[in-house]
Amino acid sequence: MTPLVVLEGDAHARGRGQARACPGMAAAVRAAIRDRLAGAPTGTPTARAFLAAQREITARLAPEALAELAGIAEGFGLAPDEVFVFLHLGCLADLAALPEDRDGCTAFARAGVVAKNRDFRPEHAALQRVFAHRDPAWGGRSVLCLGSLGAPGAWSSGMNSDGLALADTQIPTAEHGPGLLRYFLMNRLLADCASVAQALDLIRALPHAGGGSLVLADAAGAAAAVELRHGRVEIEQGACVARTNHYTGAPDRLDPVGHSRARLATLRAALAGRADPRAILALHAPEPLCRHEADPSPTLAGAVYDTPRRTGAIAFGPPCTTPWRVFALGDQGWRETHA
Repeated sequence: MTPLVVLEGDAHARGRGQARACPGMAAAVRAAIRDRLAGAPTGTPTARAFLAAQREITARLAPEALAELAGIAEGFGLAPDEVFVFLHLGCLADLAALPEDRDGCTAFARAGVVAKNRDFRPEHAALQRVFAHRDPAWGGRSVLCLGSLGAPGAWSSGMNSDGLALADTQIPTAEHGPGLLRYFLMNRLLADCASVAQALDLIRALPHAGGGSLVLADAAGAAAAVELRHGRVEIEQGACVARTNHYTGAPDRLDPVGHSRARLATLRAALAGRADPRAILALHAPEPLCRHEADPSPTLAGAVYDTPRRTGAIAFGPPCTTPWRVFALGDQGWRETHA
């Protein structure tokens, strides 16, 4: 596997570039998307109405997101709407109140570092890549991000060349409505913002589809956590923030992942000390943060972004056992380094 996929050009070209860089992965990408779609609640009147509203508002708020999806679909032999609906499956599961949709992650920001364990479906283990994006419209800015082939940009976490880093976690909510999907929001923030303050201003200015949280940090040491629901955005700013898979602010009508609160307690206790971020992501007790044993959404990867140094350390597997690979920003852009 070539872990770093370099994508340059406008949104469509960068989307199409995934398949060009990984030509042998088309069948696996199609299977991962279509297998999920086959069992998803996409045909109900509620789902159809929500998706129609999302298509309209995404075209208005984030046309670049639709252009990237069109490029992804073209490259991998999919219809653009298949990719669009696939990215909204978390919202559709919430709308249908399906308790079996239990994807989750653990994330924190502290001292200019954003770290995350990516807990997701096993079929995405082979699709994981680190992407380096550069778009002429960004005025020289570039982005390093962890995601999956078949999905746009920072479909998990990322950092831009200004030193703004972010990561998300999945949180079920009954409060969905027309607005920017979290995955499209993450890419917008990395493309447009240089600091946590700028990112929070943009988040406050946009309507949101709802669901999930973001943790953010920048090279000046600012940190924030954002919990997203349609019509409600709750923001915590501080030296250290952490999130798992439940809302820490106002409660929600949908139940979170059962082990989310215990994981957050384990995470906060670890953050009270001086443990290295990689060691924190590898913890198995009191409640496992590294959840690769018999979990329907196992830990597929760990990511640690150091914003002052502009480096991203990625473990392409459980962080308790997988060697870390480091990617850094240099004169030639983002490259893997052995430093």
